[in-house]
Amino acid sequence: MDKSLEELEHSNDAQNNVINKKAEAQVVSDYTDWQRLSPISILYFMVKSFYAMANTLFYLLPAVAFNLSKIKENPLILAFAAGGFLLLFSVIGFLNYFFYRFRLEAGRVEIKQGIFKKSHIDLPFERIQNVKLEQPLYYRFNNYACVELDTAGSAKQEAKIVALKMQQAEALRQIVVENTKQHAAINQELGESDSEAADASQEVVLNRRSMKDLVIHGISNNRVWIFLGALAPFYNSLADILQEVFAAVGFDAEAYFSLETQAWWEFGLHVLSVAMLLMLIVVILSVIGSILMFYKYTLSKIDNRYIRRSGLLTKQEVSMKLRRLQIMYQAQDWLDVLLKRVNLHFEQNKTGSANANKPGQQMSNTLLVPSVTLEESKALMLDAMPSQRLSEQVFAPISKRLILKNTMLFAIPLGAITFGLIDKNGLAGMAMSVGLLAMFFAIVSLRWWRWGYSFDDEFIYIRKGFLGVNYYCFPIHKIQQAQFKQNAFIKPYKLASLRMILASGPQTIPYLPEDVVRQQINRALDKLVSDKRSWM
Repeated sequence: MDKSLEELEHSNDAQNNVINKKAEAQVVSDYTDWQRLSPISILYFMVKSFYAMANTLFYLLPAVAFNLSKIKENPLILAFAAGGFLLLFSVIGFLNYFFYRFRLEAGRVEIKQGIFKKSHIDLPFERIQNVKLEQPLYYRFNNYACVELDTAGSAKQEAKIVALKMQQAEALRQIVVENTKQHAAINQELGESDSEAADASQEVVLNRRSMKDLVIHGISNNRVWIFLGALAPFYNSLADILQEVFAAVGFDAEAYFSLETQAWWEFGLHVLSVAMLLMLIVVILSVIGSILMFYKYTLSKIDNRYIRRSGLLTKQEVSMKLRRLQIMYQAQDWLDVLLKRVNLHFEQNKTGSANANKPGQQMSNTLLVPSVTLEESKALMLDAMPSQRLSEQVFAPISKRLILKNTMLFAIPLGAITFGLIDKNGLAGMAMSVGLLAMFFAIVSLRWWRWGYSFDDEFIYIRKGFLGVNYYCFPIHKIQQAQFKQNAFIKPYKLASLRMILASGPQTIPYLPEDVVRQQINRALDKLVSDKRSWM
């Protein structure tokens, strides 16, 4: 009986493999000639052009706010503007769709695109670093997806097929992955690459995030303040709207916040209650954003590749080869420290990416595991880099002269300016400026106290932060450049800063003994010569 069940399972697996192979072969055969996208891609191009224009118009918000009263008096202006923009986005979307072509041929992807500036991307599969699947909300109804091919190559090129059926997109991803494995196996035989040609294995889920975890992440990693800052030019208009709403419901805001009609403690309670209400609204918005981005979050591993899947409105799937991992770091805001949670980041190559520094594109270069426990973070880091020992490190402090430098450059000038603005002669102004100076000194001291470093035979570890704390860990053989930096202020005290360039970006440890900096630079250079492992 057991034998028959086992034979049946093997038969089902073999049947599934045959079906998958047929689907992959069908994808290649279907797209060997130049193909147009599905007409639904027009919607994608419209949304993309809208976001591009929104980023440009962001800097015009003050001018829009200044003329908001005129727009309210003439609603036809707003209607004509909205209609004009909709027509413009529709034309742009259609033209992008009309001039877009792609095909798959002989182990490569070719894409022709552009309205006024034409581009022809010819991308061999073996150069593809990651394959990212994205399914926006408007693609859910007919099961389409976008396929983004990340090469970490030219910053001016974007290899993206923006409208494929989900089954075809997954088949294309599998073709690229299998081709990459074969290429890695050939390179291994030739002695040109480290091993990544492991046998096919089952996908293993390493971590999931529950709704409780996402709520914690939204509370402890609040970024809504950035959005509220962008709305600053509209605050006067929003206040006018609120006054109209209060008048409609019979609420007298002036009496509510008046010291003449109530005791001082009542006034304080009213201000405190409003402040807490605003904070609650901000936290709720942050939690909603966390759920939208990380809903049904899973981090999986198959062979030597990590795969992250998440998203409520827009489903995203991002994969990353482990050998391309440059640095890992644990990020904790002050609330994360209290809750004993960690935001774990796996960062890969960012060089050559046009959008590497844009918030909306950072998820493509970083695998973030939000609000994991300390034990979960330790297990994930050991899985990614088994020989690292971040949790066991005892960090050495940097020189206290960093406190003196920051005090001289920031604290004393700011304290003097504050004293001059508050009161040039009064004792109250002097007391306040002394208090601010003490606060600035405490800030720079806390900043110094967070700094720490540690080394072992294979890794460099860095600790830094302010109210929160971040822990960084990266292999020495991933360092591309090591720089000795020293200025006239620290040279007499035989101090220097160590700056290390990785493919994911620079890392600096300031105010170290200069002999330690030279020792680490020599060690990095020795690794560069003797260690043949690829940093890519």
